[in-house]
Amino acid sequence: MKYQIRETYTANRGMVPEYVDALKIIIGFMKANGVPNHTLCVDISGNLDTVYHEFEVDSLDQYFGFERGIYVDPDEQTKQLVDHINAITLSGNREIFEILDTD
Repeated sequence: MKYQIRETYTANRGMVPEYVDALKIIIGFMKANGVPNHTLCVDISGNLDTVYHEFEVDSLDQYFGFERGIYVDPDEQTKQLVDHINAITLSGNREIFEILDTD
């Protein structure tokens, strides 16, 4: 079974480029830890401060293990990255979809 995860973030006004740069670092880490396919989008017609990050995982345990693992005894660089993202984020939302076989 596979899951698609969509994370939607609203960045502070004018901070989307910095947000995208920080998120690219996290995506690189996720790719190195077995989550290879990501889509990163920014809204250019509605709320201009919105960033969308979508990816697939084979299990929710894989996703939550990664997600929670970031916060367990992080090194200084990871802590600074998380603090920076939190400082430039206005709000966030996560949706998790089960991918169904259509055959």
